[in-house]
Amino acid sequence: MADSGFLLVGNLLWLDFVNTEPMRNGVPHDLLEDFRVLVRWLRATGSLGEPDASRALQQWEGREGAAAFTEARRLRAALRRGAERLAAGEPPGEAMVRAVNRVLAARPACTRLVRRGDRYVTRLEPLSSSAIQLLVPIAESAAWLLEHGDPALVRRCAGAGCVLHFYDTTKNRSRRWCSMDGCGSRAKAGAYYRRRHLSG
Repeated sequence: MADSGFLLVGNLLWLDFVNTEPMRNGVPHDLLEDFRVLVRWLRATGSLGEPDASRALQQWEGREGAAAFTEARRLRAALRRGAERLAAGEPPGEAMVRAVNRVLAARPACTRLVRRGDRYVTRLEPLSSSAIQLLVPIAESAAWLLEHGDPALVRRCAGAGCVLHFYDTTKNRSRRWCSMDGCGSRAKAGAYYRRRHLSG
């Protein structure tokens, strides 16, 4: 768990977003309570800088922020189903692709030529300002996995009752736990307990 209180163990932004609904005592627990907490999560993941987070709250808290928060939950539900399917060795499903495309379409943009120092570069600039555009980095993360990543490396934690997912970037692709401090530690303690009692 990060200092922010959020679980940032997924190795991909979209999996960390899925992981904002962990299980506690066998019951799903939503870490994202409202638009303000969503912005705090985006800040904790580095998707928003502090000035942009403050601007987002000033500009969109209220009806537009509530609409973006509703869309965030819809996106998360579709991404969770996709993660479950990928972890089971199946394709992500059209629901995940539709949800990602819906969010990507919420940020119409155009390419502009701008001067940077002594040279020119192109930059993608939004054409309109909507609170839903805050979700675009999450959708882009999922799109990256499906286009460039290896979907077979999306795993669900092997911990009993754990629903967290991660992208396995270990060298030998052998990661089993959401974190060694959490489920990994509990599994080791359980194995030690069983060995002690079986040998006694």
